[in-house]
Amino acid sequence: MATAAARSMLAVGTPDARTRSIWLTQLVLAASVLITAILVMALRPALFGRWNFLVGTLVIVIVTLMTLALPWARLPKHLVLAVPFVDAVAIGLLASGTDLRLGFLWGFPVMWVAMHFRATALGAMLAIIGLILLTDAALSPGEGAALRVFVVLLSLTLIGITAHTALRRTKSLRRLLHRQAGRLTATLARRSDQERRTMEILNGVDTGIARISEGGTLLAVNDAYSRLYGLDPLDPTLPAQSVEYTGLRGMPVPYSARPYSRAARGETFTDASVWLFTAAGEWRALSVTAKRLAARGDEESSTLLLVHDVTALTYAQRERERFTAMASHELKHPLTVMIGNAELALELDDLTPRTRGRFETIISASERMLKMTEGLVSTSRRGFSGRDEVDDIDLRRILLESVASFEPTAASNDVSIEVRADEPLPVTADGFRLRQVVDNVVSNAIKYTPRDGRVHIAGEREAGSVALTISDTGIGIGADDLPNILTPYFRTEEARKKSGGSGLGLGISNDIVIAHGGTLSVDSLAGIGTTVTIRLPLAGTSAAPAPAGAEGHPVTEGRA
Repeated sequence: MATAAARSMLAVGTPDARTRSIWLTQLVLAASVLITAILVMALRPALFGRWNFLVGTLVIVIVTLMTLALPWARLPKHLVLAVPFVDAVAIGLLASGTDLRLGFLWGFPVMWVAMHFRATALGAMLAIIGLILLTDAALSPGEGAALRVFVVLLSLTLIGITAHTALRRTKSLRRLLHRQAGRLTATLARRSDQERRTMEILNGVDTGIARISEGGTLLAVNDAYSRLYGLDPLDPTLPAQSVEYTGLRGMPVPYSARPYSRAARGETFTDASVWLFTAAGEWRALSVTAKRLAARGDEESSTLLLVHDVTALTYAQRERERFTAMASHELKHPLTVMIGNAELALELDDLTPRTRGRFETIISASERMLKMTEGLVSTSRRGFSGRDEVDDIDLRRILLESVASFEPTAASNDVSIEVRADEPLPVTADGFRLRQVVDNVVSNAIKYTPRDGRVHIAGEREAGSVALTISDTGIGIGADDLPNILTPYFRTEEARKKSGGSGLGLGISNDIVIAHGGTLSVDSLAGIGTTVTIRLPLAGTSAAPAPAGAEGHPVTEGRA
């Protein structure tokens, strides 16, 4: 019956915490009384012939049903106090005139009142129980009746006081914890606000900043660092898109020697120089410093990585060296003419001693100036000249590494890449420059291919050469524009609408291929797609010499 009433109440709506507490307390008492009644029925059925035992049991059941039915959330708070008092009277009826010591059931209403109401309510509860005990003792006098009243009442009093005191301490502790939680929340809010302001300040500087834990985990980065290394703003722990090199047009820095890896191992260093080839196809000169941050409070020590972009300064220095070299070269010729003419003049026989001395002074000063000029030229060459290292390499490996680097970009643009290169493609060339060519052509194919498009790349050997064919289903190039596609700064109208660029990429790539004795050809149809074919001499075959002074450049432009 109690279960059915509880189900009906749950069907009406979800009870609040106070209502659930009232239900639980009363149901525990009701269950204890019903179990006792069942045992009495089985073992001593004669007790059910006593009106007080039967009435007490019925009162407990009726009060329990009313407890489950009443909307306690809408009733006055102290109205519930009537329930334990009625329970106490009903228990008195149950215990009266029997030797079963059912007075232990008074512990339920006493605990209820002690834990949820003031001490005055507890005193009233104990007074009613004491009155019931005295009445029962008067109606059923016997040896030890007074002692029984005293022991039961004293026990219930101690139980009530203990429960009431424990509840007061619990409430005090709860209030204390609530205040402390409020302070912690306020402290956390201030800390979060400070961290947010700190990040705003760090994001406002041009220096890249990364904080790394002792275990090598990336804790925080600012916007400048993310931009330089091409990090995912949603998950900076993903691999960077930019690649570090030992120098401009040099070799990739080994993973263990990269500044981040060194800092993750706990190393500290100052002004470590690296060249960064960004995802945007730009070279950036970096000066990197790693400093230790001492542990503070509960925070462990960490490493701060400071990355300064010194590209402008580096190029300014190179431009100054270039200018010095040019100026020195231009000065060398007139100085040589001056020395030569002065020496010819000294061969004349009719020169006066004074004139001869002046010519000798001119020659001496000019030779000193010429020596200084030659020194400037030598210094300029050492500072500016680049090295093109030619070696036997596998073009297939370069192709696969390039495609792997562009796969995330293709995936983000819903462009599929298919590669067919089943055998090595050996060539004798500068691997770095050929990587630039492959990167440029592959990136163009992805850049100018719409979503759900395809890029197909094939590498194969031909008679005395190797060939790379990069085909796409992109926007294509019109017949009128195709003859000019290798012209510097030329861009088609469709390419300008699709993406930014300077129009230098394919032209420079063509120059690099020609410098290696190869050819680069472009076939295209507007709206259909483009095919770029690169052919290079097979390793061990003769190739046309590279033009003197030819320079390769990292590019990602093209068809634009």
